Amino acid sequence: MVLQEAIEALRRGERTRARDLLTRQLKTDHDNPMCWVWLSAAVDTQKERIYCLQTALQLDPQNAAAKRGLILLGGLPPDDSIPPFPLNHPRLWEEELSVPEEAKVPRSGLAHPLLTLFVILVVSAVVLAGAYFGFLAPNAFVPAYLNRPRRLLITLTSTPTGTIYATNLSTLPEPTPLAFLLSTTYTPTPLYVLTQHPVTSRSAFEAGLQFLKAQDYKNAIAMFHQALNAEPQAADVYFYIGEAYRMQDDYSDAHSAYQTAINDDADFAPAYLGRALANFGLNPAANISDDLDSAVNLDPHYTDAYLERSSYRRMHNDPTGAMQDVQTALELSPHSARAYMILAQLQLDAGDNPDALAAAKNANQIDLTMIPAYLVLAQAYIANGQISQATSALQTYTRYTPNDIDALLTLGTVYNSIGQYQPAMDAVNRYLKDNPKSAEAYGQRGFSYLGLNNASLAEIDFKSSVAYDPNYFEGYIGLARAYYALGSANNAYIVVVQNCEPMMSDDGQKAEVYYWEAVFLEKMGQSGPAQASWRRLLSLPEDAMPADWRNEAFLKLGIKPSITPSLQYTLTPTGTSTPTP
Repeated sequence: MVLQEAIEALRRGERTRARDLLTRQLKTDHDNPMCWVWLSAAVDTQKERIYCLQTALQLDPQNAAAKRGLILLGGLPPDDSIPPFPLNHPRLWEEELSVPEEAKVPRSGLAHPLLTLFVILVVSAVVLAGAYFGFLAPNAFVPAYLNRPRRLLITLTSTPTGTIYATNLSTLPEPTPLAFLLSTTYTPTPLYVLTQHPVTSRSAFEAGLQFLKAQDYKNAIAMFHQALNAEPQAADVYFYIGEAYRMQDDYSDAHSAYQTAINDDADFAPAYLGRALANFGLNPAANISDDLDSAVNLDPHYTDAYLERSSYRRMHNDPTGAMQDVQTALELSPHSARAYMILAQLQLDAGDNPDALAAAKNANQIDLTMIPAYLVLAQAYIANGQISQATSALQTYTRYTPNDIDALLTLGTVYNSIGQYQPAMDAVNRYLKDNPKSAEAYGQRGFSYLGLNNASLAEIDFKSSVAYDPNYFEGYIGLARAYYALGSANNAYIVVVQNCEPMMSDDGQKAEVYYWEAVFLEKMGQSGPAQASWRRLLSLPEDAMPADWRNEAFLKLGIKPSITPSLQYTLTPTGTSTPTP
């Protein structure tokens, strides 16, 4: 039994083997809190131990071993109500357990290192004893604790070796490296360049690669230069120097290094791709198509060159060429997360929303750590009307990419659409700090205020939104709704008729106009015109509006539909669908 093997490995002090065995077991038995409690004794850091025990406690809220361990580690406050652990297996408490290096602190006066060691041993014994008895509970995911270095764009792609499980990141106190949430580690594909180096430069070159993977770019560059002392015309060494500079956004020095690589070997495909990316970093308007073409032509099996050219062609309105490149990339690398992400973007551009969602899910499942894929996944969910799922993806993306201000506005819009008005306002306020004249942001905050029943502040924000953009349709809809909430249906109706009706450009906007006109007219006592608006609303396609609007129209007109429509409406940034008097 795998679990028993892991227990025996822990007894022998073989924590690495125990961790590997338990990770393997959790892939098929991820609902077992006993595995999580045992795993807390096998991982390396306090953060990982706490996470394992928290997961065990989530699976089994009565798990005394997990509770006591969390108390000792500071993950829970002291609680005298927690019963002591049964000691019907006292030998486990007496066995020696290896102490992690991070727990070995220097002696300093009254810091009582003996107590520290005692706590560590007790925690280890606690989790071992608790795990020995076993517990059962439903539903959990399988995160892993095997962090890996950030992938370099060109040289460090990845191939999954197992299933990836997601979690609710909002429960974590700070952004956790996403690799921590993987159910298994990744097997990096070999570096593009596997040039044989003489013994005089080999050790320095390999050390440089290790520093590069660890994102220690300064030492990586130093070691690569050391390798050049013995091998001054090694194109691949200059290429990796360029990579190290480019990862630091030092595009000028990166360009020089790539150029030297090309000078030393004009047939070296990666250097052309590197030079293209460096030129783009120096000037996003630069024409880099020649270098991209050279990289592909010199190596027709170079996946990353196809992907970069696909992105470039998409940006320059060549969807056909972009699609051809990404399809070639997928033929070469069927498990490329980035290829699926670009494919999803192209399919969204073309309106192939269901296929785009499938591709975006593939990208996310293949590489949980690829942050941009969460944004594309959210966009695909929105395009398919699955707003709640988009919220989760956007939460992850904005958590790990806090400087993408535009994504915050999208997140605020999505929050408004599902009725989470305070989080929506928080996201929009962060956006407004950098964009204080955004009509859409003021409009979205206005909808948040409406949802929070503060029509006066909503009115102010909607007036600001249409002041910054007199053609902002949703701003006028919001202003009308604010007037209505303040008790002035007449003013609300005037805003819709004078400002919104002339702007109607699609069935969705027509539905908003007809619906709110009908609501406002009824409040004004104008039942005849109100019924005319309800009829106009019903003349529109069903998918132009939420299902409850259409059903309300049937009810108001006294019509009993043969089949009650059941729609999945696409994203509407207007908050609630029914008026709040």
